[in-house]
Amino acid sequence: MRPETLTELCEKYDIERPPDTRGKSFPDFDPFARCYIAVCECLRKEEDLRRLVREVAEDSAESGATWIEPALSLELYADRLGGFEATLRMLFSAAEEAEELTGVAMGFIVAAERHMPIARADKLAATVKKLVEGSAKIKGRQGIVGFGLHGPEAGHPPQPWKEAFKTACVEGVVPLPHAGEYPPSEEPGAGAESVRFCVDTLGAPRIAHGVLAAGDNGLIAHLADLKVCLDICPTSNQLLGTVPGQGLQSPLKQFLEAGVPCTINSDDPLLFGCCLLGEYERCRQELSMSDEELASCAAASFEHSRAPDALKQKGLDGVKAWLQSNGQERASGKRTHGDAFEPLKTRD
Repeated sequence: MRPETLTELCEKYDIERPPDTRGKSFPDFDPFARCYIAVCECLRKEEDLRRLVREVAEDSAESGATWIEPALSLELYADRLGGFEATLRMLFSAAEEAEELTGVAMGFIVAAERHMPIARADKLAATVKKLVEGSAKIKGRQGIVGFGLHGPEAGHPPQPWKEAFKTACVEGVVPLPHAGEYPPSEEPGAGAESVRFCVDTLGAPRIAHGVLAAGDNGLIAHLADLKVCLDICPTSNQLLGTVPGQGLQSPLKQFLEAGVPCTINSDDPLLFGCCLLGEYERCRQELSMSDEELASCAAASFEHSRAPDALKQKGLDGVKAWLQSNGQERASGKRTHGDAFEPLKTRD
């Protein structure tokens, strides 16, 4: 959501505007979660939802994205819009309109919330199953591409949601949970174990965040062997204190060197203040990532997405062309900023 959109919706519904947190550190996950929930309070009518989807697509197009997979926290606002199924049908329609306007295609990740009752997750999963087995589509393709798990990891390990994932993950819907951002308990290695459970038991081919796997070499090797992709969000990890240290710190290069596929993501630009291209630029400047490493992440974001095959191949061809062009410019001594390729935003 754009900051000005949040302001206008708060005024529209006479809601206190959450504080502007862009670029500011959070002491832990809870204050961030409160801000996120407060933002969701502004989604009250179909017109709000359509505006949000359109603006996300417009902003994604400006960052060079051609396919996005917005992760939905439906449990936080769907009741005001007629329930899970009605809200998802609105989103499918809005996505078609946004694609016509911007050229950015999308498929949604529907996520359960860790702090909400398990029964709600089961109901949400059943709705996902109903829609994907029915005729609800976005331009003829499946509108829901993944089932996720959001919210505070502390005190909420992923195990209780196993049945919800089993219900929802049919007809090409894959498990795409958040894990390894914060440890679910104070036991040593709990964060890495959460990632392992999501991969080995839920069957997740991709993990949102997963940075706490960095402390477990065995798990890193396991992720590399299975080619499980980690969606890394450097600015988010910095401002939430997920990765300690001064300035931008991330295990991203460690994962890449070990053979773990990774993508670079903006997480939540409204609350963290960094867009997708800004994340790539920070990785280049502050993590000293090479053209080859950046291109690897951009390519992985197509390879490990749920995008249609033709769109994937077009994106991969674009990344390859960008890398070749930059190599030629380096060889000729020309300076390049390396931000001309079209990366794929897999998280927002």
